[in-house]
Amino acid sequence: MGRIFRRGELKEAIVVVLAALGEAHGYAILGELQARIGSGWKPSPGAIYPALLALVETGQVHTAERDGVRVYSLTTAGQRAAREASWAGRWATLTALAQRRGESETVGALLDRLAADSPLRQRRPVLAQKQQIEAILTRALDEVARVIEEGEASG
Repeated sequence: MGRIFRRGELKEAIVVVLAALGEAHGYAILGELQARIGSGWKPSPGAIYPALLALVETGQVHTAERDGVRVYSLTTAGQRAAREASWAGRWATLTALAQRRGESETVGALLDRLAADSPLRQRRPVLAQKQQIEAILTRALDEVARVIEEGEASG
């Protein structure tokens, strides 16, 4: 899907979200970001957690263990940064950008996302099942190719 945040913007968004949430674990932050931006953007733990770590290192975010779960909250510096941030119109801009990017997503990106999100991804089929699954996926790819070709033909 590609990036929608400019350099440093994800960290700033996390600070704004944490100001609203007070204290939250990483997946709650991730969920709140998705709720604010919309379904056109799929947040990645691989982006969120390094951003949180950087915010901890810069002294804007504090981390603690609560009932075996790592939670994050703003420090005084983080609270100041959240107050100074101007995000009123930026959520709508990010939502529109994510929507446009989603509309121009490649088939490969769709396939990757579908496979990555599937709970079946780690299952191990026996040989007969593997052959059936390959046949199903081949038919599905043929159908996807047909849909794309029909769309290209109709303009």
